[in-house]
Amino acid sequence: MFERGVAIVTLTKWGVLTSMNVANALAKTQIKYKLYAPRHLSSDRILPFDGNPRDQFAKLFNDFDAIIAVMAVGIVVRSIAPLIANKRSDPAVVVVDDLGKYAVSLLSGQIRGANRLAKIVSKEIGSIPVVTTATELLGKKAVEEIAEEHHLSIINFESLPLVNSAIVNEHKILVATMGGVACPKIENADTKSISNIDQLKEMMKNYDAGIVISPTILPLEGLSKSVTLLVTKLCAQSPEESSG
Repeated sequence: MFERGVAIVTLTKWGVLTSMNVANALAKTQIKYKLYAPRHLSSDRILPFDGNPRDQFAKLFNDFDAIIAVMAVGIVVRSIAPLIANKRSDPAVVVVDDLGKYAVSLLSGQIRGANRLAKIVSKEIGSIPVVTTATELLGKKAVEEIAEEHHLSIINFESLPLVNSAIVNEHKILVATMGGVACPKIENADTKSISNIDQLKEMMKNYDAGIVISPTILPLEGLSKSVTLLVTKLCAQSPEESSG
């Protein structure tokens, strides 16, 4: 995670001081970064930018895995709103106030790592991490976290809101495995091994949502409930990716 690095962006002299602390925190955990500030605040460690913050966010949004904005939340929201596409491609965005009191996980909290980044920064600079993801607050693992921990790829992202909602609300969840794939422990979920999709369809009549873990991509048409398909990352690659 964060292989393309983290952009730290700030606007004020107070923000520069906090940004340096944030940069030191990332360096300590071996996360590469680049630090940006308006030209009059730049230095050997701080890259300059001209213009307004919205233009700077637009330049950085697709080039880094995460952005840590040391400024007011409102500025960040207004700046990134036109840039947001989806949780698969949007960078993680964390907002830290100028004095470093809070680190807010603002965008792409789980799948892109903003929650994790807010905690890393908070631990090192002494700020309070602000994470509003329901599964995390309740001590439950969202599908995205399960996938990351077990090196699985999410195939049908559109299923996540309903499946994660079922996890949060402690509805009946089925975790079905195929092909001898190991099954992670998921609290309050029933684990079953299946050999075909018809078996899954029959089982799902008794559940509110499901997670299928398989070594291959499966067709999920005709299921009566929301089901997220997780497969090994190698199988999830396209032919071009796996050959390149």
